Amino acid sequence: MTMLPSFLKRLHRLRRYTHTVWCSSSSRQAASSSLVLGIETSCDDTGAAVLNEKGEILGESLHSQKEVHLRTGGIIPTVAQQLHRENIERVVQEALETSGVDPSQLAAVATTVKPGLALSLGIGLEFSQRFVRQHNKPFIPIHHMEAHALTVRMLHHVAFPFLVLLVSGGHSLLAVARGVDDFLLLGHNLDEAPGDTLDKVARRLSLIKHLQCATLSGGQAIELLAKNGDRMRFHFRTPLGQSHDCCFSFAGIRNQVTLAIIKKEAEEGAVWRSCKQPVYPKGFDHNN
Repeated sequence: MTMLPSFLKRLHRLRRYTHTVWCSSSSRQAASSSLVLGIETSCDDTGAAVLNEKGEILGESLHSQKEVHLRTGGIIPTVAQQLHRENIERVVQEALETSGVDPSQLAAVATTVKPGLALSLGIGLEFSQRFVRQHNKPFIPIHHMEAHALTVRMLHHVAFPFLVLLVSGGHSLLAVARGVDDFLLLGHNLDEAPGDTLDKVARRLSLIKHLQCATLSGGQAIELLAKNGDRMRFHFRTPLGQSHDCCFSFAGIRNQVTLAIIKKEAEEGAVWRSCKQPVYPKGFDHNN
């Protein structure tokens, strides 16, 4: 964890020149180019892509950590960090090769620097800094939630301003996009991430041991089984229902679900053991 303070210091320095990076002398060589290499390591996937000025993806590569984190029941930051470190060079090289673009042809390198898991972000930032120094390219730090909000403009003609709801594994927010780098934040998650909530509920229900859910994440497993469920069987209150703002609370809904599970286990005579399936009394038929 000793790299965390140094990572935050580098990120602070990057924020100071975000809007002037294109004016540096290193950009002269790339002035005639419009190709950008994008690098993403904010959570559990290592991704890279080369895009042109039209937003067209010329080449891309992605390494997913899903299977590893499934076995641990959620994302462990140090594990995610190591997997990013092991795969980022290969992923970037594959993106460049599939696009047919040489590093000398790039106009810049754009990399996610916030928000996300600090250990994961650090790997992408360190690699990008080495890459831009080696190839003498300008660097563009990216706020990946802002990037999510603007993605729709790559697919459809959407004029500013527009309302955007982002629900991701780690960060959720409601905002008005007023420009490429101009956002009015209306609300955000106050406690745990929605993905974390779903993982915890799935672990509490031991869904990874369900035949249909063995290879699914917590959210995917709950979504799959809920399709054939009875949405009226359990009543859950809307968290922050009395609050006059646009913020979200996912820990609140998880607490309600946990209480419902405990109540159901008590009714059926099940005994819960941490991280394991409920243990039923001898002779108890849990299939009925």
